[in-house]
Amino acid sequence: MRKSSVRLALVIVIALVLAACGGDTSGEATTTAGAADTTTAEAPTTTEAPTTAGTEPTGEGDISFDLRIGTVLPLTGDLAAYGPSLTEATRIAVDVINEAVAEAGLTGVTVELVATEDDQTSQAPGVEAATKLVQSDDVDVIIGSMASNVTIAIAESVTIPNGVLMITPTSTAPGITDLADDGLVYRILSSDVLQGEALGDAVFAEFGEGATVNVGARNDAFGTALKDLFEARFTELGGVVGESLTWNPEAPTFDTEAQQLASGEPDVWVIIDFPETFARLGPSLVRTGAWDPTRTFMTEAMRNEESLTEIGAEQLAGLRGTAPTSEGAPARAAFDAFFTELAPDVPLTGFEGSAFDATILAFLGALSAGSSDPAAIAAELQAVSGPEGEQYTYENLADAVRALAAGEDIDYEGAWGPIDFDENGDPGSAIYEVWEFDGSAISTLETFTFGQD
Repeated sequence: MRKSSVRLALVIVIALVLAACGGDTSGEATTTAGAADTTTAEAPTTTEAPTTAGTEPTGEGDISFDLRIGTVLPLTGDLAAYGPSLTEATRIAVDVINEAVAEAGLTGVTVELVATEDDQTSQAPGVEAATKLVQSDDVDVIIGSMASNVTIAIAESVTIPNGVLMITPTSTAPGITDLADDGLVYRILSSDVLQGEALGDAVFAEFGEGATVNVGARNDAFGTALKDLFEARFTELGGVVGESLTWNPEAPTFDTEAQQLASGEPDVWVIIDFPETFARLGPSLVRTGAWDPTRTFMTEAMRNEESLTEIGAEQLAGLRGTAPTSEGAPARAAFDAFFTELAPDVPLTGFEGSAFDATILAFLGALSAGSSDPAAIAAELQAVSGPEGEQYTYENLADAVRALAAGEDIDYEGAWGPIDFDENGDPGSAIYEVWEFDGSAISTLETFTFGQD
């Protein structure tokens, strides 16, 4: 599909050139075009249109498009500990892309980060921000959001109806897989179908058969789905669920929820929440006198040293959790150093590679299609992210650009991981870690992989 897209673009370009020269089927037009050719000192080299399906594109000079990208990420609200650094990662990715385009000699290709918008980790502001990007800024691609409920709201209300491609760096709710999205919604982190299993396995491995867990989660697309998935896995293995509850993240106090969550003398707790909400729930749990952070597991949203320290380093020492990770990914170490060098004042949270890869892949899809049309880009994302072609990372992106321009297949290996999009727009593999906060820093205790040979 990619090669045919480029060939179609080539045919259109040639047709336009011939039309500009007066080229039609009449003898007069042919004579005029011939006269023009003989008097033009810098006449273009004649290129014949492809005549068979196997004809390769002629190269960089035939590709021309303007790709407009916007971000909708949480600069404030529950996930504000992450949004600014992911926004910066997108900016860096656009700079890397434009440098690669220049190095490869693609003079007809431009990529622009048009605007960055704050969704406030909330649905209504997220929809408003995305609407601005689509209707006022005319973007082709939106990178966002982080929170699953915000991503779903934007997709259903804005991007899908308007035919705009959306790639979320971190949204993991299982419901995203089954969106009626016309193939326009992709994500970098895997579905929580996998994290539910990973979390269940990690807790069971620590506390064993017959252990009782009290489970609490924020009442949104991320929290409720992951809670149900964890409980199903934990009971399947032989564990017991005691208290099971959800809470409204906007609630002014959490004393009642904390009392219920701490009750019954469980062996272990699983809490699925975001930093800003847990900053209010956590003190209520401490006041119960019955909650123990050393017997508590959380998830990736709480894997943030700065947030945990601000909430209460001493009170949270020993807290553990699971999280998707890019440890061991081909370009992870190089990217972390690269990001820190270019943005020394921006905290490195570990999730920056997801936004970086989302941006790079949007560009590679456009280049593969020879177009900034969102549907055309989406149709190429599986091809540029998965096996069959030579592997490239961001460090040799200009070589990947040349390869695509020459009609060759590529396999982008990301700063986050291999990606390898499937037919639903989900990554084809995932690595998870068990992490621990010791009161000052977070360390990785173990990692395990799903779906990768």
